[in-house]
Parts: sequence; C-alpha cells; structure tokens
Amino acid sequence: MKQLFIASILLMLSQATFAGELEVHDAWVREAPPNMTMLAAYLQLHNHGGKMQSLVRASSPAFERVELHRSEQRDGMMHMAKVSKVMVAGHGMVAFEPGGLHLMLINPVKPLKAGDSVALSLYFQDGSKLDIQAPVRRDTGMGEHMMNHGEHMMDHSDHMMDHGDMDHSDHSMPNMEHHDHH
Repeated sequence: MKQLFIASILLMLSQATFAGELEVHDAWVREAPPNMTMLAAYLQLHNHGGKMQSLVRASSPAFERVELHRSEQRDGMMHMAKVSKVMVAGHGMVAFEPGGLHLMLINPVKPLKAGDSVALSLYFQDGSKLDIQAPVRRDTGMGEHMMNHGEHMMDHSDHMMDHGDMDHSDHSMPNMEHHDHH
C-alpha cells in the first residue's frame, strides 16, 4: 500500500513538472458559419524546459478529428499541408497562428459560436498530455483566407505535401515532419 502511495505521488510530481515545462498561451478557435465542417485553432506553445518536446497529435471531444496543419504559400496560392509532428526546442516557443501552423478541427459535434469554449488535448512523443481550453472568437483579419481553408481541404491531392524533415535552428521556428497519407 505504501509503495502504491509513493508511486501515485511520483506520478503526480512528474505530471506537475511536465505542466510546468510546457505552457500554452492565447489559445483560441476561429468562429465559422454553422455549416462549416472545418475550423482552426491557434495558440502559442512554450517549452520552459531544457529538452526538446515533440507535439505528435491533438484531440477534442467537440470534433470528430483534430490534425496538425500548416498553411504554405506555393506558386502564389495558399495550400494546406498536414504535419506529423511539431518540435518545440528547449526554452523555445512555437506559434500556431492564422496563415501558418494551426490545429485543423474537423467535423464539429455541434455548431460553435463566439463565446463558446473548446477543450483540446495536446499529446507529446514522450507520452505526456496537456489539456487546455480555447475560447471561440470572431474572425480577426484573415477572414477570406481561412473561410476558403475548408475548400482547399476537400481536395487532398492539392494540399498534401511530403517535405520530409525541416531543420530550423531558430527556436521560434518549429521543426516539423510532413507526411502524405494517400
């Protein structure tokens, strides 16, 4: 019984350390018309620890599926690419923002409007998980581009790209692996 108690305390401490190293700021979900099947979530992911952390997936009970995505300018057109992981350098930060890296929220369980809140879980390669709440907000300036995001997503052959590993030495830029699941 004593060993179980000690194991429980150690588990809580390891989770508290993880929560202390990884922190999310300014999480939000873009409000979209009720008939939209895809929305986007944005946030800043800070790694206060000295060790690289890899975000490998996300989920939400409010959506059928959540994927890591990046908007990319190619041949003068905006395309969407699924990302298999986002690496956050020790003492670094990765911004998920309109026109760049974002969480693609697919098939909402119910329509969301400004003022609602979305529960999101972020899963890391080391088995850790970070639960956050993201308020739903009205468009803040990228309107047309993001409303068209859903249209781009419908044609997977148009937006899926295989870039392999990208190595960024600047801590503000994520190291990402892209993959194509055709």
